[in-house]
Amino acid sequence: MRKLVVLLSVLALLATGCGDRGSDASGGTGGGDTTAPADGGDGGGNGDFGDLKAVCGPSEGGGEVVDDPAEAQGVSADEIVVGTVADPGFQGRPGLNQELFDSGEAFVQWCNEQGGINGKTLKLNEHDAALTEYGPVIDEACDTDFVLVGGGAVQDNLWETTGAECGLVDIAGFAVTAAKAGLAGDAPDKRRTIQPLPNPGDRYPVGAAKLVLEEYPDAADHGAFLYSDFETIVQQRDKEQQGLEQIGITFGDPQVYNINGEDNWKPFATALETDGVQFMKFIGEPTNAGNLLAAMDQVDYQPEVRFFETNFYDQTLLDAAGPGAEGVFLSSAFAPLEEADQNPATKQYLDLVGAVDGKVSVLGLQSMSAWLLFATMAKDCDLDGNLTRSCLLEKAAEVTEWTGGGLHAPANPGENKGSECQMVMTVTDGKFERWAPDEGFSCDPSNITEVEPPK
Repeated sequence: MRKLVVLLSVLALLATGCGDRGSDASGGTGGGDTTAPADGGDGGGNGDFGDLKAVCGPSEGGGEVVDDPAEAQGVSADEIVVGTVADPGFQGRPGLNQELFDSGEAFVQWCNEQGGINGKTLKLNEHDAALTEYGPVIDEACDTDFVLVGGGAVQDNLWETTGAECGLVDIAGFAVTAAKAGLAGDAPDKRRTIQPLPNPGDRYPVGAAKLVLEEYPDAADHGAFLYSDFETIVQQRDKEQQGLEQIGITFGDPQVYNINGEDNWKPFATALETDGVQFMKFIGEPTNAGNLLAAMDQVDYQPEVRFFETNFYDQTLLDAAGPGAEGVFLSSAFAPLEEADQNPATKQYLDLVGAVDGKVSVLGLQSMSAWLLFATMAKDCDLDGNLTRSCLLEKAAEVTEWTGGGLHAPANPGENKGSECQMVMTVTDGKFERWAPDEGFSCDPSNITEVEPPK
């Protein structure tokens, strides 16, 4: 059971952009780049969200219902039935990824208050996969839902023989496995999956690491990974190492820790010091990483660079690490949650989720972005009198730049390409804050490296 708990946390959080700040988070994210940060206006009325105008509202025309269950199941003249998948019923960690349901509830409540999608109200079905029930709940969705929106689950490698086979479309909050997430360049209809922030299996973003190396170039000569010897985590380690080696980082022998965690992390800390590691990369989940950082602090050893992915942007890292977290670096395609007052889209997300007493997290932001992407495409299709699954896939292929109204950096869902824009967070005085750039994101095509996908 402990292995399942840790694995689920790792898999869900390895998805692009995922990072849980917990229900007590304050602030939000921004969008744009270093020259043009997001500016979404107040985003507060007429069905607007951030810089997206009239996402939801009364009918503006069209609205005909296509009489074809394979294409328009769950669509009627006045309602659209949609579903969301998450794992909060997993007994090993009750409430896991509850923020996916919360974002769905928040969006549906808000959208319906505005008048629905082109006058059609939304009905939300929540499908709790509870870790091991992905196949059965997708079968349920096959019988009831028009599409799935804003969700994510660990067993999404089963999508091809469940949801895709029955004709569903998933505008997912995140996809974990390459079998679901696909490869860069895949059209939406290939796997019938669309992500607002794609996580293709053959690409790895290095923009944040490049920013750090500008300040600490010598650290590149002495890198090391810490990871668990579990297949999915090994695949992620291989992906990251391939990408980081392309920007000049040399990695020595890795250290392998128990997927359940370690009773004593000091031997790992002293081994890193003995090896002279100056660029440390940890793959896993925040509590284990925090325990390692605490042990490193206890032996008074701090490499020049301790570099983490977005999933470590999490209060549990700070709680476990204590002062050992000071100065760590984290990559992100989201502007800091602490900058919500500067970004109307994020402020609106916080308000909507707060209205349903939901959990605030970066994963929830990804889910909200998926809902917004669905709504904009569904409205266009409905105005054309063609609200069908095929129309959604066709519209998705045309979306080559997407920020969720300013929730995150630009990405390319239509071509399944992640964002070329990144930023770096750090920890100062026990709190997360922006490190670089001073505003917006660092954007460049070279921020994305090509890697060999897992076999």
